[in-house]
Amino acid sequence: MQLAERMAHRAIGSTHPNPPVGAIIVKDKTIIARGWTQKNGSLHAEVHAINQVRNKKQLEGASIYTTLEPCSHIGKNPPCVDKIIKYKFLKVFISEIDKNALVKGKSIKKLRKRKIKVIVRNFGKETRYINKVFFDSLNNNRPHITLKIASTADGKIATKSKKSKWITNSVSRQHGHMLRAQNDCMLIGRGTIVEDNPSLDCRLRGLESFSPDLFILDSTMSIPNHYKIFSNHSRNVFVFYSDGKKRSNLNKKNIKYIKISKKGSELSLGEILNKITNLGYMRILVEGGSHLSGSLLKNNYVNEIQWFRASKIIGKGGVDAVSDMGVSNMKSTKNFVLLESKNYGNDILTIYRKK
Repeated sequence: MQLAERMAHRAIGSTHPNPPVGAIIVKDKTIIARGWTQKNGSLHAEVHAINQVRNKKQLEGASIYTTLEPCSHIGKNPPCVDKIIKYKFLKVFISEIDKNALVKGKSIKKLRKRKIKVIVRNFGKETRYINKVFFDSLNNNRPHITLKIASTADGKIATKSKKSKWITNSVSRQHGHMLRAQNDCMLIGRGTIVEDNPSLDCRLRGLESFSPDLFILDSTMSIPNHYKIFSNHSRNVFVFYSDGKKRSNLNKKNIKYIKISKKGSELSLGEILNKITNLGYMRILVEGGSHLSGSLLKNNYVNEIQWFRASKIIGKGGVDAVSDMGVSNMKSTKNFVLLESKNYGNDILTIYRKK
């Protein structure tokens, strides 16, 4: 099950609207196949693992370990449970029952009816956390939000003149690109786009196709058409606005504008997150922009914080990592616990997760 969990981790950020699941097939105490949920609603983990076995006769009497109850309904794919029954598996080990109303124990009943032994046991906290992201999105319309901050040692993300390029070192930046690959989409404010003109893609070798879709807050639709975010046609770009003139790039197939009501003087974050979840996205990465970070934290929307601190110091007059919060050290907030701390050369990465 630990190996199945690792397979589920491999799928994180690329499976929406499906959950990332890992599966391991064992025959005569030997692992004969491993699988994980494939990209964008393609093969489920169990079927992906089954397909790795060329001689299907090997599957008879085998056991399959999976991090979530196999599906029993028809969606983009036929039911995984039918494949398990077809190839006469002996045992099915499940880490957690699927809380999707379309499944929710139905697969277990079907397997047991066919005399296949089913063992349900929670094997680890991390597997439960991975599944919880899916359950929250599906049943509570709540996406999982990871806030990524790259700051100086004194908690600044830019100088007074708003210059901020490459505060952290190259290793930290590689981890940041991995975070992009591990999330379905990114949420970014207009200020970060206009000031930095970033590409916001994943530039890790071999993972370029895992660049997340983009959601941009631009209430007046005023970001110029020539900016980098509009030049990549291989992913979807959504712009949230409240008013403004129609833009020429409305005609581009990968760019969509979504009108959002205002809450006070700002776009409604609650409505924005609901829209993102309704589009099937489960994991949102937020990069840059102290105001957006502060608003998300204030409203208790953030689930995880990955904070990179470089050894540099900007001092008085720099831009705080999180505006209007008085936060320079996440240990001072009561809603989060320290999960992990890592050293990347002179940089320190601290990971916090909501209690």
